[in-house]
Amino acid sequence: MMPLADVAALEARLGRTLAGQERTQAEAALTDASTQVRAHGLPWPDPATAPAIVVTTVVDAAERKVRNPDGYRSETQGAYSYQLPGFLPAGTGLTETEVQTIQRAAGLTGLFSVPVESLGGPL
Repeated sequence: MMPLADVAALEARLGRTLAGQERTQAEAALTDASTQVRAHGLPWPDPATAPAIVVTTVVDAAERKVRNPDGYRSETQGAYSYQLPGFLPAGTGLTETEVQTIQRAAGLTGLFSVPVESLGGPL
């Protein structure tokens, strides 16, 4: 299936044009993020039918991967130190809030009734 967002949306977020290997990696990140989102929501086979919040979530996840392809949590150089929050997923993983947002957009929240059968008959 096609990614739910395109490279142009990611480039707009990053504020720069992606080319060469970086563009190829961005396309893969968008595909991976779309797969993650679909696993928690609906298939959305036509990206044009996906809710805007779902597309935004795909771009968010892909942006995390493009900005930090190796998944570093922290780095230090001399007196300089940088650390990402521990709750942020690595790669194109999704936060719990993102998963909940996707499920709400897909209408997959609330109470559900599931029929259960045992020994050949309903319980």
